[in-house]
Amino acid sequence: MSGPGRRTTFVGGLWNAAAMVVPLLSTVLLSVVIARRLGPTELGAQSVISYTGSLVGSLVIIAATNCTTQVMAAAYGAEDEGRLAMLRRLSGIVHFTGGVLAGLVLTGIGTAQDHTLAWVLIGLVTFLDALGWSSGSRLIARSGWSVVSRLRLVSQIAASLLGVVAVLLGGGVAGVFAAQVLTSAWLATCLRRRDQRERAAHAVPPAPVALRPLASLWGLFVVSVALAQIVDKRIELLFLDAFRSRHDVAVYAVAFSLVTVAVTVPSALTNAAVPGIAAAASADGVTSLHEHLRRAGRLAVLSGFLMCAALAAVGPSLILVFWGEGLRGAASIMPVMALSVLLVPLPVLLKVFWTGIGRLGPVLFANGLGALADVGVAVALIPPLGVVGAAAANLTAQVVTCTAIVVWSRRQGAPVGTSPKHLLRCAIVAALSGGAAAAAAFALGDVSRVVALAAAAAAFVVVLVVVGLLGGLVPGEDADWLADTLPAPVRPALVVIGGLRWARTPRERAAPEPAVR
Repeated sequence: MSGPGRRTTFVGGLWNAAAMVVPLLSTVLLSVVIARRLGPTELGAQSVISYTGSLVGSLVIIAATNCTTQVMAAAYGAEDEGRLAMLRRLSGIVHFTGGVLAGLVLTGIGTAQDHTLAWVLIGLVTFLDALGWSSGSRLIARSGWSVVSRLRLVSQIAASLLGVVAVLLGGGVAGVFAAQVLTSAWLATCLRRRDQRERAAHAVPPAPVALRPLASLWGLFVVSVALAQIVDKRIELLFLDAFRSRHDVAVYAVAFSLVTVAVTVPSALTNAAVPGIAAAASADGVTSLHEHLRRAGRLAVLSGFLMCAALAAVGPSLILVFWGEGLRGAASIMPVMALSVLLVPLPVLLKVFWTGIGRLGPVLFANGLGALADVGVAVALIPPLGVVGAAAANLTAQVVTCTAIVVWSRRQGAPVGTSPKHLLRCAIVAALSGGAAAAAAFALGDVSRVVALAAAAAAFVVVLVVVGLLGGLVPGEDADWLADTLPAPVRPALVVIGGLRWARTPRERAAPEPAVR
C-alpha cells in the first residue's frame, strides 16, 4: 500500500481548490446581497458570527481532523491496517465529543449577544461539521481529497445560494445560518455513508495504539490551528467589533474576503499534499521530498507576487462595482491588504511540508511569532485607526510569519527555492501585469466602473500571457516538473508558464509518460 502519488495528489488538490474557491465566490455573492439588502451593519454582524464559529470549530474540529488525517496517512504508508482500524475509531470519538463542546460554547456566547438565534444555529452547524469531518478525515487519508472535496463543493455552494434566498425572502442573518444547517446535515450524511462502505470493504480488527503520543500531537495541532486562526484568518474582526463599529467590521470583512479568495487556490493545492507527504516520508524518507519542495517553493513565490499585483490593481474597482459606495472604505484599503497576499503562498507550502512529515515545531514557532505581532499591533492600532490599523496588524503578522518559517526551514536544511534573481524576475512580471491593469482602471474609471473593471482584468491577463510566452514565468526545468504533475488536459498551459522555448516537438509529446510517484 502506498500513499497518493504526486499527480493523484495534485488532482485531489484541484478538487480541494474548487471546493474552496467556488463556495468562496458564492459566499462573496452572499455578502454582496447582505450588504445591499440588509446594510453594512448587518453584514458586520454576520461576519462576526461566522468568524467566531470558524474560530471555535477550528480549535476543536479542524485540529482533530488534521491530526487524524496525518497519522492515518502515515499508517497507510506503513501498511499498518490494525493501527488504521483503531485510529478510525478514535477519530469518531474525538470528533463527536469536540462537536458537542463547540456547539455548546457557541450557543453560550449567543445568549449574551444580539442575533441569539443565529448563534444557536452556528453552534448546530459546527456540531454537524464535526460529524462530517470525522468521516471525511478517514476518506482523505485513504484516497486524497477528491471524494470529500466534490461533496463539499456542492454543500458549500448550496449553503451560500440558500442563504441568498433566505435574505431575499426576509430571513435576515438567522436565515443565512439556517441554510448552513441544512447543507451541513446533508454533507455529514453523505460522507458517513461513503466512509461506512469503505470500512466494510477493508474491515480488520483494531490494534492497540499508544494514546499519549496521539494526545500530544493533537495538542500541538490545537495550538497550531489557534495560532493560524490569528495569523491567517480574521482575528482583527473581533477587535474591530469590540473597539469600533459593525460598519468597520463589514469594511474589513469585504476586503479580507477578496484576499481569502486569492490565497485559497495555492493553499488548497498545498494542503491537499499532506497525506502524500506523510506517506512518502514514512516510506522513502524526507530527503526525497526536498527537490519537489524546492520547485514548488519557486512557484509559490511567483503566485504570491501575481496575486498581490492583481488584487492591488483590480480589487478596488471590483469592490465598488459589486458592494457599492456604502463600502468604499474597503476599496481604499484594498492595496494595503493586497501586500499581505505576497507573503502567504510560500509559508503555506513550508507549513504543509513540516506538518506532513509530523514536525509541527516550525509551524508553531512561525505562527506563534506572527500571532503575537498580530495581537500586539491590533491592540495598539485598531482603537485609534480602525480598519487601517486592522490591515496593518494583518500585514505585520504575515511579514513576521513568513520570515520566521523561511529562516527556520533554511536552517533545518529544507530548500525553499528562492534566490535574489528569482525574486527580481517575479517582481518584474507582477509589476508589468499589475501596472497595466492599474493604468486601465485609472484611465476608464470616470467613464464606467464596470468598463474599468473589465479593462483592468483584461489588461492584467494579456500582459501576463505575453510575458509568459516571450520569456516564461518559470525556468524550463520547473515547467518540466509541472508536466509530470499536471493532468494531461492542463499541460498545454505550460507553454504560457514556461514560454515558447518550452514547447515540445510532436515526437516528444507522443513519447510515453515517465513513471510518476
